[in-house]
Amino acid sequence: MSGIWILIPAHNEEKTIGDVIGGAKRHCPDILVVDDGSVDGTGEIAMEMGAVTLRHGVNRGKGAALKTGFRWLLETGCRAVITLDGDGQHDPAEIPKFISLFMKNDSEGIIIGNRTIDRKSMPLYRAIPNRIGELFISAAARRHIEDTQSGFRLYSRMVIEGVQCVTDGFDFETEILIRAARRGFRIESIPVRTIYQDEYRTHFRPVRDFYRISIVVLKNLI
Repeated sequence: MSGIWILIPAHNEEKTIGDVIGGAKRHCPDILVVDDGSVDGTGEIAMEMGAVTLRHGVNRGKGAALKTGFRWLLETGCRAVITLDGDGQHDPAEIPKFISLFMKNDSEGIIIGNRTIDRKSMPLYRAIPNRIGELFISAAARRHIEDTQSGFRLYSRMVIEGVQCVTDGFDFETEILIRAARRGFRIESIPVRTIYQDEYRTHFRPVRDFYRISIVVLKNLI
């Protein structure tokens, strides 16, 4: 497992970040949190939990947080990075699945945590864009990709080094998928459980972020 890191981008997640880090530590000791301009105790809790913690002075977006984490991790000599959100919707108990598939196939690509098996339990405001996104992003990538909106992923070092993206928001995860697929990297998926909590609050803004994702897709369809 040497060289595999957990990367958690987080913005105002003081209620959940401690549990996410604690759960992830059971399966991978090397954890990096990028505190993306939080105004609560997210960063302090991450440090108290023993995670390496980087901070943005202001909120710059999920993609920007991932880029900051990737740059730092490349300097450590990482082999692969598993990303999961700090809001608790990704179950850290699923981490061994990513590690096992990466080690078994020596995967030089992206492994996506596929929530399709939970689509019936997925909130409607997420299920509809998820399905539409899957169809159009797959078209732009020129191959079928399952659950393109899942942020629970493993990226190999070769992808992080070789795929350059310009977006900084939620659209970053779409852009890197399309660019990696078009460059011939392997895109795999594994089924994962997703936790939709009663008090779940997303930073995803359906109109704004769906528009930005659509622009990324259209640019690659033309």
